[in-house]
Amino acid sequence: MNQLAEIGGSPAAAPSAAEAGFREALANRSEVDTTPANPATAALRAAGAAAFAAAGLPHPGQEAWKYTSLRNLARRTFHTSVPVAMPDPADAIGVSIQGLAGPRLVFVNGRYMPGLSNPQAAPGLELRSLAEMLADPAAEIPPGLAGLADPERHPFAALNQGLLEHGVILRARTDARLQDPLYLLFLSTPGAERVACHPRVLIETGANASMTVLEHYASLGANENLTNAVSELYLGPGSRLTHYRIQDDSAGSFHIGGMFASVGRDARLESHNMCFGGGLTRIDLDVRLTEPGAEVNLNGLYCLAGRQHADNHTTVAHLAPQTRSDQDYRGVLDGRSRGVFNGKATVHQDAQKIEAHQSNSNLLLSDQAEIDTKPELEIYADDVKCSHGATVGQLDPGALFYLRSRGINEETARALLTFAFAEAVISRIGHEPVRRRLETAVAGTLPDRSLIQDLL
Repeated sequence: MNQLAEIGGSPAAAPSAAEAGFREALANRSEVDTTPANPATAALRAAGAAAFAAAGLPHPGQEAWKYTSLRNLARRTFHTSVPVAMPDPADAIGVSIQGLAGPRLVFVNGRYMPGLSNPQAAPGLELRSLAEMLADPAAEIPPGLAGLADPERHPFAALNQGLLEHGVILRARTDARLQDPLYLLFLSTPGAERVACHPRVLIETGANASMTVLEHYASLGANENLTNAVSELYLGPGSRLTHYRIQDDSAGSFHIGGMFASVGRDARLESHNMCFGGGLTRIDLDVRLTEPGAEVNLNGLYCLAGRQHADNHTTVAHLAPQTRSDQDYRGVLDGRSRGVFNGKATVHQDAQKIEAHQSNSNLLLSDQAEIDTKPELEIYADDVKCSHGATVGQLDPGALFYLRSRGINEETARALLTFAFAEAVISRIGHEPVRRRLETAVAGTLPDRSLIQDLL
């Protein structure tokens, strides 16, 4: 079927409002950058623009988007060059995670805000604004930029690349041990026009380095903005990276995200992907274990209510022997919300003696909530340990009865059991300020939120 028909048009119709706006933004960017300050920028943007022009917006006729329609997004028009005013610092502090030491970078509608940031120096850390680097004709563009997020496979990554301008580049030097998390706060603000922002994050850890990066997406007021964020992670030999991705945008907004990682010899990536906000959310996590000893842990949680829709796609490619992956995603769904989980582990030929495990557990609090779950294994080697599974259910009547028999009323018992289900993922988080903020966020999504919030 013709793509335009899938997203609400007809075969002979013009592109949808959103797609037409994106194409116009890409065309305008191409005209502006005929002679850019940094020559490498033009090539990257042109490749991204061409890939998006060829693919257009994804639609449910494509297997990877089978359960997620972009009809509501396609009907809207977004602007990419709207001037951004610095919000009240108190408002920014109000939605941020408190108690974190270390550098803090704040972006508003995709643009870096020095007045709200604290890019304090940290031994072994290199930090640079992407916009500054792209504007410097003498700057050497890192070879890893746009090296993992394949624009041919991911249309929104192509769009992000075509509009490449804002974001940050982070490097942990060889043997650096960065104790404090580096906090990236991306704020979405309401205005007279809907805004689309396309931030880019590049993270590199040198050999035997360790660091923690927290990407936090939040809204200052109700809006229908689009955030289309791409992060690329390169882990050098023996390095450790803990990566948090917390999405708490406005309930009417659109959030598309991609995290693409390459994990080297004896390196370990720990990913925590948490989704609480947004009306429509789609997150793609693509991890490549490229050398022996590489490991990845993918922990995820989505708490949905009302008519929220969240789609998580994870892919782990075992490209070398003696690699390991663990995926554990949990969902709590209420109202008429819908969750999608597609987790895949691929064991390539000659990737022997690997372990790949994945689990997706879902708790439905409403008869109208829906989950589509599809764990997958694709194995081309014979000496492997692999497992996958999915569960969908409601609160355990036996557990409810046990709590009731101990004098706990039904309302409190339900709240406690629901919170405990989500806490199994949150308890793995090592930084206490982050863990406590997530516990509060989970409690805020529950029907009996006040019962848990009082305990916290």
